[in-house]
Amino acid sequence: PLAGVIYSLFRGTPRHRQWVLACLESSWSKLLGERLAAVCRPSGFENETLSVEILNNEWDSAIRSVGDALVEKLQAATAGEVKSIWFCGSRKRPNLRLG
Repeated sequence: PLAGVIYSLFRGTPRHRQWVLACLESSWSKLLGERLAAVCRPSGFENETLSVEILNNEWDSAIRSVGDALVEKLQAATAGEVKSIWFCGSRKRPNLRLG
């Protein structure tokens, strides 16, 4: 797919992380849907792990419960660049890595 070719052009460059994060930020609501996208956001990308900041503690459990499905969606959308998610920002529960 075209996305895989485009991601591969930036792989190994200093801007790779920033580029992957920018692509995800611009398509976040399409990937998650408006409701979930309003309460969490991609906040970093390093070593194939996307950091997702949970902005609303009331949604903490709901967001974490769809974590595995979200990893699958992100892998497809990024041609395999994202392999896991690190949830952060919630005061109710510790950070969790899925993937």
